Amino acid sequence: MGYGIQLYSVNKCMIENAADTIKKVAEMGYKSIEPCSFSGMTAKEYKALCESLGLTISGAHLGWQKLTDETIDETIAFLKEVGCPKFIIPNHNTANETDMAELVALINKYAPIFKANGLELMYHNHSPEFTFNQDKKFPHLILQKETDIRFEIDVYWTWRAGLNPLYILEQLSDRVGAIHLKDGNRTAGTPVGQGEVPIKEVVEWAVKHNVDMVVENEPDGVHELEQAKECIDFLLK
Repeated sequence: MGYGIQLYSVNKCMIENAADTIKKVAEMGYKSIEPCSFSGMTAKEYKALCESLGLTISGAHLGWQKLTDETIDETIAFLKEVGCPKFIIPNHNTANETDMAELVALINKYAPIFKANGLELMYHNHSPEFTFNQDKKFPHLILQKETDIRFEIDVYWTWRAGLNPLYILEQLSDRVGAIHLKDGNRTAGTPVGQGEVPIKEVVEWAVKHNVDMVVENEPDGVHELEQAKECIDFLLK
């Protein structure tokens, strides 16, 4: 197994020169990428760039606003052509019953369409999904009960919510479709290996269960590439 990187980690660099940035993360030792946009490239251009660098696309963070009857066919066609197997909803309002009903309905409407096309719709958490919302309910538990999708578990945000990420991974088991390897302390994120999240144990769990691992580092707009390299260097040790 190799490590991937969520390209939001190098967001400023991607805006300045996407192709060069993708090349640099490949040279660092990342084996896959998880885009948060396709940087204005066509599917054919993006796929060719990745193939030339020996990279795969593990999935993509694309806003839930793209899930509409008007855009779904175009979205699926693009993902198929570019070689991206997963549409990962990066966040959604989860504050109350109305928000949750909207999210559940969205997932249950479009997840079967992705599946019918050989793709997968997934959901990525931040800390609110694992804390009580305004209705005194755990949003992530609602998602587990009322949908059948798999999740990309961000271990840092899970930890920030006060939970042991290893406990959550064990509880979700085969509903974990990917893991965001993110580190940090109680107030801010850090490069992987420099915070308080049990990254080594998470990696061991992911390897044992054959789950994709994707590095995410909060970009500072200054040291993005240096910190991306610090993350992969730590993991490759």
